[in-house]
Amino acid sequence: MTGPPGTFTRDSVTGMAYGGLALYAYVLYVQGPLLPLLREETHLSYAAMSAHSTLFAAGGIVTNLLYARVSARLGGRRLFWAAAGALAASALLLALGAWAGVAYTLAASLAMGVTGATLQTATASALSDHHGPHRERALVEANAGASATALIAPLAVGAFQAGGPGWRAALVVPLLAGVVLYVACRKVPFGTVPAAGSTDRRKDGRGNPGPLPARFRLLCTLLGIVVGLEFCVVFYGAPHLSSGVGLSADGAATAMSLFAAGALAGRLVGSSVARPGRARRLVVAALAVTGAGFLPLWAATAAPVALVALFVTGFGVANLFPLVLSLAIEVAPDQSDRITARVYLTASTAIMCAPLLLGALSDRIGVRPAFGVTALLIAVAALLVLLDRAPRTPPSTTPRPAAERSDPTEVTS
Repeated sequence: MTGPPGTFTRDSVTGMAYGGLALYAYVLYVQGPLLPLLREETHLSYAAMSAHSTLFAAGGIVTNLLYARVSARLGGRRLFWAAAGALAASALLLALGAWAGVAYTLAASLAMGVTGATLQTATASALSDHHGPHRERALVEANAGASATALIAPLAVGAFQAGGPGWRAALVVPLLAGVVLYVACRKVPFGTVPAAGSTDRRKDGRGNPGPLPARFRLLCTLLGIVVGLEFCVVFYGAPHLSSGVGLSADGAATAMSLFAAGALAGRLVGSSVARPGRARRLVVAALAVTGAGFLPLWAATAAPVALVALFVTGFGVANLFPLVLSLAIEVAPDQSDRITARVYLTASTAIMCAPLLLGALSDRIGVRPAFGVTALLIAVAALLVLLDRAPRTPPSTTPRPAAERSDPTEVTS
């Protein structure tokens, strides 16, 4: 239950969703510090290294094109656990595949993308439906929890690499965490299946999905930009610290924990100030902090400056995704499944394209000049926020019954 109107209540469904998103975040953020070590061990080019993150994102695109059919067949609860288990298995495949060849590690990255995006979409949609008008706070809090595991990921990679077991040991963590989550939450009634004969308010009189408002397209573009700039730092922060600032590969991998620490701090602050109606102003503030952190990070040649700037960048970027997602859902709150799938499709495309672009540029002009693409994305995001105009009359934020959740992949352009 979400509690009486006007209150925000955390219950077992909330906790299970937070745990699922945290598991996904670990697998997502472990790749940033891990892939440079894989590249060093297997002598890959930057472009080949980036192909892993590209396939991870491509898996997310596949997921959000097929999510409705799979969800309708399995139901939310079974889909959640199937995705969590398959994600842990895919991480193990990446660890073992490094000994077999790059084809295996690329296949593992694709599998991680498919299963991880399934877990992410299921949890975000469930949180939005479960908490109704308080979805903004729930999404920010969920991402705060995800930031905690994102902080653990680079520390685990650095510690295992320096301590003897090697970076592969960091990929066993998702399996252990998944077992703990299952034991704690296996009986939670998560993701209720829509009842037979239920109505779907997003369909017109002929049973076809109605078009989304024009403002959603702008917000969806903004979301793709902020995700792209975040993952430019996630995947190329460590190479920049190594080649541009002079840290060792192990040191750069461990230093990326400062980005995750900044993100955790930012999301904790964000969860305390996020309230209905504040999202747009918070996006503006977050972009300003992100720019103030990234510019000195990009220009830094001294490690202390770079490390402080990395923390500030993480603090700023932390709330961009959940806040823009909240703005997008506000456009049509009774279509949250559909909107969530669309924005995650956009996010996956951004995660796929941004590191691939940086990899190609890094092979040609060097890591530092290529890293400057992030500054351009910050500027574009700021322009899109200025162009966004919210409607004068806010849309209804009445929570939907589970029986009225929509099909996320039936989209009308």
